Amino acid sequence: MNVIKEDTVVSDSKRMKYSEGAFAKNFVDGGVKKLLLIGIVEQVKETYHNLECVLNLIGLDRIDFVCAFDLKLANAFLGIGTHSSTFPCPWCEVPKSSFSDPERVIEMRTLGSIRDNATMYQAALVNHNRKTKLSAADFKSCQNVPLLKNLPNDTVVLDVIPVMELHLVLGIVNRLYDHLDATFRGIEGCDLRAIDWSDKLCIKRPPQHGGEFNGEQCKKLLQSVHILERLIESDGTCESINKIVQTFKMFEDVRQKCFSMKLLPEYDQSIRAFESTYKDLNIPVTSKAHAIFDHVEAFIDRQGREKGLGYFSEQASESVHADFSLMWRRYKREIEHSEYGTKLLACVVAYSPRHR
Repeated sequence: MNVIKEDTVVSDSKRMKYSEGAFAKNFVDGGVKKLLLIGIVEQVKETYHNLECVLNLIGLDRIDFVCAFDLKLANAFLGIGTHSSTFPCPWCEVPKSSFSDPERVIEMRTLGSIRDNATMYQAALVNHNRKTKLSAADFKSCQNVPLLKNLPNDTVVLDVIPVMELHLVLGIVNRLYDHLDATFRGIEGCDLRAIDWSDKLCIKRPPQHGGEFNGEQCKKLLQSVHILERLIESDGTCESINKIVQTFKMFEDVRQKCFSMKLLPEYDQSIRAFESTYKDLNIPVTSKAHAIFDHVEAFIDRQGREKGLGYFSEQASESVHADFSLMWRRYKREIEHSEYGTKLLACVVAYSPRHR
């Protein structure tokens, strides 16, 4: 989980004078080299209970902050069910079955609405005598009160949990890539496969992380749609492939305009164009696609239309795993070892001062 202090600002790239002090401009960026570790645990599942224990030990309630993490952790943090739930979105109460409905009405989640539904669910749980788990569908999939305990009930979730740009890119690009491959395979006499495109770019899906392309690989695919077009032209094409190509292009436009530190004009039009091309593919609207259609523009607007999603990115908290492990190798003890705690603390103390 990446915690971004709310009173920080983006640097204007001008050099600071020594006389102005070390924090003259409160410079913060999203890079891993600017990240300070304030808590670390190993071999612990991302559950509501475990998150609650860690947050209580850290005492984050003493500062104002914005959370930057993935969708799975967001739901656990809010006390909401998983993304297979009836109401999987952390920001609104639209059911999953209505994500593709053009007449859907967006009712934003507030901390108060989650608290009320979770309280009712817990009360129903006391009287539930069946062996199967009580469904939280009647309670908007709310099971526990949010871990943002000191914020008022009228706090809109979208104001404290940003839309996570990295995981949206991962989800959309991998989903479109899989659909592209399935479409190729469904065309009689077509020898092309999606891997022919990615091989041209010298990128392979890694065996870890579910076998999905990582952030840099997804970016490279989006920036190389012209190579896919050449492959299609040399092998013959069909309307369904052209639609997928267009959807890749529209999403790259969204990424460029919304997902960097700087917000570019006409980002709202880009989102609507992407939504139209995506839905024209007749594939399921996932939680991540829904987030782009219904919450990216809203989040940017609520933040004053001054920053792109890159400012609130969770990329640093994703990159820190590999970055920290490089130093941890010099200190590492097995978790059962008597020196484990001492060595872990020493490693964190040595790691964080390098990031400023």
